[in-house]
Amino acid sequence: MNPKTEIVRDTVRRFFHLPNQTIAKYILSTHGPLFDGDLEKIRSYVRRIVGKQGNNKRESALDKSLFRDTITTIPKTWREVRTPYRLPIGLGLVLSDIHIPFHEPDAVEAAVQAGQAEKVDWVFLNGDIQDCAAVSFWPQRKRDMNGEIEMVIDFFDWLRNQFPNKPIIYKPGNHEYRLPRYYMSKAPELAGTPYEAMETVLGFEERKITFLDYFQLVYAGKLPIIHGHEVHGISNAVNAARGLFLKTKTFSACSHCHSTSESSEKTIGGKLLTTWSFGCLCDLNPDYCAYGNRWNHGFALINVEKDGFFEVVNRRILSGGKVV
Repeated sequence: MNPKTEIVRDTVRRFFHLPNQTIAKYILSTHGPLFDGDLEKIRSYVRRIVGKQGNNKRESALDKSLFRDTITTIPKTWREVRTPYRLPIGLGLVLSDIHIPFHEPDAVEAAVQAGQAEKVDWVFLNGDIQDCAAVSFWPQRKRDMNGEIEMVIDFFDWLRNQFPNKPIIYKPGNHEYRLPRYYMSKAPELAGTPYEAMETVLGFEERKITFLDYFQLVYAGKLPIIHGHEVHGISNAVNAARGLFLKTKTFSACSHCHSTSESSEKTIGGKLLTTWSFGCLCDLNPDYCAYGNRWNHGFALINVEKDGFFEVVNRRILSGGKVV
């Protein structure tokens, strides 16, 4: 397409409600030299694009979408359709909120050893595995993105060695989302490129780790699982599980709040609805919340049956790595 025609078409599309003369004046102010500073020439382009330059040119036009008397259609939506991910059948180990490099090695090892003892069929990483402190909005004592990435890669290599033939599924949380958000705000020209994609940087494909969408809903049978950042205010209730129920109104599970809790409600029809929040595997006393939090180390085991029924075993880890 002729560059002049393309400029005029784009401008008409943006300012379709404005008179032809006004659109022509705008193009003159923004791209005048390209049209030799001739307002009338620009107006002629505009009239042709909107179908006001005679019947012959209207009939011969290949694209009539911007004709002023053309019936417009509803614009295409930017809404994203997210397909839920379904975890495999069998017994799974759920690990979350490790926040590497601020992880607690004893707690991580205790959770993994518990999964090995139970001979789990799959491992689900439910967000905030990497802290991404180096690209955080909040002040940090140390910013070393390369160092963080190296530690995360070492962790995934270690985890793969612990479960050499088991599916590992990774749903990122709000801390992993710091990376694409950083690109969008600081380097928008790189946003969406392979260089900013975490799955590319961390080599999930070669490590056979399935990396999900940042806001994707996950199902363990009939149990919906979120990281927790997708809804707001769940930590404000008596416990995180209760807050989750108030948001989801059904049985569900989450991480994000760094605490092990369970809440049950019964419907008028007698159906029991239970929600769970899973504990974390990171430092329980970070600088930004050193005392007074309700955090604890923990993980979960979820058994998924073929008919979609599920069983959740929500475990805590005491100091020294004791699982209760």
